[in-house]
Amino acid sequence: MSILLLFFYPILILVITITSLKFLIDFLKQKKILDTPKERSNHSNPMPRGAGFIIIPIITVSILIYIYFDLLDLQPWISICFLTLVLFLTSSYDDLYNLPSSVRLGIQTICVIIALYSVDSEILEFAKNVETNISFFSNFTLLIILLKMFLILIWLWILNLFNFMDGMDGLTSSQVCTFSIGMIFLSVYTNFSIQFSYIGIILLAPFVGFLYWNKPPAKIFLGDSGSIPTGFLIGGLITFSLIEFQDFTPLIILILFHFFDSSLTLLIRLAKRKNIFKAHSEHFYQLKLRNGYTHSAVLRRINLVNFILIFFSLLYDKHSTLIVISSIMMVVGLLFWLKIKRH
Repeated sequence: MSILLLFFYPILILVITITSLKFLIDFLKQKKILDTPKERSNHSNPMPRGAGFIIIPIITVSILIYIYFDLLDLQPWISICFLTLVLFLTSSYDDLYNLPSSVRLGIQTICVIIALYSVDSEILEFAKNVETNISFFSNFTLLIILLKMFLILIWLWILNLFNFMDGMDGLTSSQVCTFSIGMIFLSVYTNFSIQFSYIGIILLAPFVGFLYWNKPPAKIFLGDSGSIPTGFLIGGLITFSLIEFQDFTPLIILILFHFFDSSLTLLIRLAKRKNIFKAHSEHFYQLKLRNGYTHSAVLRRINLVNFILIFFSLLYDKHSTLIVISSIMMVVGLLFWLKIKRH
């Protein structure tokens, strides 16, 4: 059965995703559930949005199937599966009717806190290791509180940055694909748990199917119904890798472009005293699009960097400092290219 789930099931999911999205695109057009271009938009024509209506149910069902066949632990994955569905439902409602940002953030925070509670014993062990290595932390209760606050913040930020970065043809779909491929390789060739590779397969198959329709020129967008639950899953994987291995750097390297573009854009907007909760078009990749470059040209450069980052993440254990510096320099170089105006 494991052979079926590892090889044939992903192919089945890929085919189902591609076929289902074709029907969904027609349905969304018929019902006029479209992303209408605004001043900040990177598109000129109305576009169907809501690929998450197909992708997220496929991912959650797949997680349940892998749990049933003992390829994934019951906890935390049953909790993650349930919370992913909660975020899917609330984000789907937001796609259709719009929710206040405070409500969205509140629901996201509750989901992250509940998810962390499902690995509370692992967090306790992680805190003990931190206390052992950092002698000035004499108050263990305070350490636990600070650690949980950090985990909540980093998970929430990763969750939301996938929503922030979902604004260009093929960008989120290709990022999830390269993240999943990198995680599978890390699981096979390093000390990462084999369960990370199973989740990588579960994410990769439907997002390759989505990429088929989302690559430039895109036929459908992911929507909040897809980007928020996807960010939640990837944030969870990165958080769990920190708890389990005391280091989440290899997985952070895999999303380093997303992380830097979102984080630096936020800091720049804060420095300019702009409303960070208001939608905008000031991300580095958006600046390049507005400078006359095509989605395909920008995506090719970003994908090249992301595939090199997969290679870097695999070398992290042997050359940690060099790899971190090289990864940062490469992403900063990409951001600099995106910032440069065409003459």
